[in-house]
Amino acid sequence: MSHFIADPEDKLLVRHILDIAKRSEQSYRTLYSTFLDDRQLSVCEAALKSAWGGVFCTLGGYPYAERRIIAFSDEDAALSGVPFSAVVFNYPEGAGLSHRDFLGSLMSLGIKRELLGDILVGKSRAAVFVIDTALPLVKEITKVGSCGVKVTEDFSEKDIPPQEYDEIHSTVASLRLDAVISSGFRLSREKAAELIRTKGVMHNRVETFSPSDKASEGDRFSARGFGKIELSEVGGQSRKDRIFITIRKFR
Repeated sequence: MSHFIADPEDKLLVRHILDIAKRSEQSYRTLYSTFLDDRQLSVCEAALKSAWGGVFCTLGGYPYAERRIIAFSDEDAALSGVPFSAVVFNYPEGAGLSHRDFLGSLMSLGIKRELLGDILVGKSRAAVFVIDTALPLVKEITKVGSCGVKVTEDFSEKDIPPQEYDEIHSTVASLRLDAVISSGFRLSREKAAELIRTKGVMHNRVETFSPSDKASEGDRFSARGFGKIELSEVGGQSRKDRIFITIRKFR
């Protein structure tokens, strides 16, 4: 089923995901993957739609989570048995702890990256989404870097950092993907098209290599080395029939 995938690691991942899907279908139970990043999700979602066709959704613990699990069920049913939890590390404000500090401490315990979702670092608290099988190890952590921490499970919406972004106001001849990418990543139209054709761009977490794809208001895009953008607003037309757009470039 994964013959169209060139990368050997991606082939193994897709076979594993399709196997979970098949077992879920045969057992009439909701089953889950471990955490996947955007690119892995794109590969797996494409394979599932092509070779399986059943119902699935993705969950990351909060809106716009970058690392997510695949649940082989609709979202309402999947949420009732979600196999991961949010763990909160509390520490003194000004400790200067970073994403790298937390990831390093967690992986030094032998916890694989696939068992960890997003790591949200704040001034005095950091929330980490952890597959439940790894929770006992995570709860034993008392120090991150050289800083003492206290582990709690009182995650709330306040622990989700606001998405900071810069607004880009531009005009485009059309809502083709290469035109939007050109404005959002400050590239020439030709370089934007080349980027899409050669390296691919994530369009709403689906990888595409087609510069002529159409973008719509609310769509999100990312490219390795360039970051993430959102086409937040599509306005009217200028006197020269160009379309006014507003893009959010996430920091």
